[in-house]
Amino acid sequence: MSATLPSWATALRNGGHRSVDRAAIRAMLRLGGCLFDGDHEAIAAIDALLDGLLASGLPTGVDGRLDPTEVVNLMIAEGLDGRSAFWRDRYVTTGRRLVSDLGREHGPRRFEIAFARCFDISRHVPGTRLRLRLPMPVADAHLSNLAVTVEQGPAKIAIMPGRLEAKIVAGSAARLTIAARIGFTAHPGVPHGDAPSPCERETWLAAREGPIVVTARVRALARALGGSEPTDRVRRFRDHLIDAFVCGPVHPDRIGPGPATDWVLDQRRYDCRLGAALLIALCRASGIPARLIGGYLLWAAPTEHYWAEIWLPDQGWTPHDLLAWDLSAGGRDADWRDIYAGAVDCRMKTQVFPDIFTGAPGIAMPPALQRLPRAIDGGTETRFVTIPDGAPLYTDSFRILKG
Repeated sequence: MSATLPSWATALRNGGHRSVDRAAIRAMLRLGGCLFDGDHEAIAAIDALLDGLLASGLPTGVDGRLDPTEVVNLMIAEGLDGRSAFWRDRYVTTGRRLVSDLGREHGPRRFEIAFARCFDISRHVPGTRLRLRLPMPVADAHLSNLAVTVEQGPAKIAIMPGRLEAKIVAGSAARLTIAARIGFTAHPGVPHGDAPSPCERETWLAAREGPIVVTARVRALARALGGSEPTDRVRRFRDHLIDAFVCGPVHPDRIGPGPATDWVLDQRRYDCRLGAALLIALCRASGIPARLIGGYLLWAAPTEHYWAEIWLPDQGWTPHDLLAWDLSAGGRDADWRDIYAGAVDCRMKTQVFPDIFTGAPGIAMPPALQRLPRAIDGGTETRFVTIPDGAPLYTDSFRILKG
C-alpha cells in the first residue's frame, strides 16, 4: 500500500505568492489529465476537481488564483485517500494511454522535432553578455542518425553535446528565439554499454553530485533494505521508493540548503529528478555505479523528464524510471509497477550527468519560478515565469512533426 503524506491540508496551506489564474491551471490539468477529452467535458471535469480541492482547503491567492504545484499535489493526495477519482480516472489513465501509444514493442522509430526557446532578455542591461542555451539530443545506443538544423537565432550558434549555445550581447530587443529542427532515430531504452572504466566508476560512485548526495541516512537505508546481488538490491530500492513515497511536483527553492536526498527522506515525496537522485544515491551507497539522465518524453504530450541508468554487471547500463509510481497509481496496480524497471520507451536524451548537460538557460534566473505547461498543436508549450509577479523568463515549444 502506498503511503500518503501526513497532514496534507496543513502542509499545503502556504500558497498565494506562487499563484496563477484559473485558465493556466485548466491548461495544465487538461494536458495531464484530459488530453483526449473534448473541450466541454474537460472543462467540466477540471472545474469540478478544483471546486472539490477548494472545499478541502486548497489555498488561494489574489482573485482566487491557485498554485499549480499545490493543485497537483492535493489532487494526488485526495486520489490516494479515495476522496476524489480525478487523479486515478484521468491523470493515471491518460499517462497509460500515452505510454501504450509509444510502447517499447514498436522498436526504433524516426522522429522529427521542432524545438524552440524564446528568451525574455528585457531585464538585462544593454551591453550585457549572455550565453543562451537550447537542449539538444545526445547520440548513443538509444539515439542514432542525429541531424540538427538551426532555423532561428543569432548568427553564431555552437552545436554541442546536450545543447545549442549562442553567445550574444543584450541590446534593445526584449526577446530572442533560438529554434531548431531535430531529426533522429530513437531506440527503446534497454540495457547497453561497456563496463565502466576505473575512472568512470569513480565518477558514477561519487558521494556528492548535484542533487545526488550519499548521506549517512542514505547509507543506513541502503543497508536496511538489504539484498544479496546488485540486481536484487536495485529492485528493493525501487520497490521502497514506490511503496513508501509519493511522487508529485516540488518547488525546488523549498528544499533548503541541506542535502536534497535527506529532504526527500524527510518529506517522503519526490519529483522525477529528486526520485532518480535518491535511487542513484542508494545505488552508490551500495557500490553500484549509477547516473542521472535528463531528456524529453516523446509522447503526444512531450515533456522534460529525468530518470536513472544503473550499471548491473550481468546486464549493462539499465534504465530505471520512477514514473512507474504514477502509472501504477502509487504502486497499487501490479501490472504497471515494473513498466520502467530496466527498460524505457523511445526518448530524446539530452543530459548524462555529470559529463553531458545543458546547463542554465543563460538569462538571469530568480530563486523561485513557476512552470506552466499547456498543449499546443503537435506537442506542448511550457512557460517559465517569475514568482510572484509572473513575468516571463523563457518559453519552450516542443512539437513532434514525425514519429
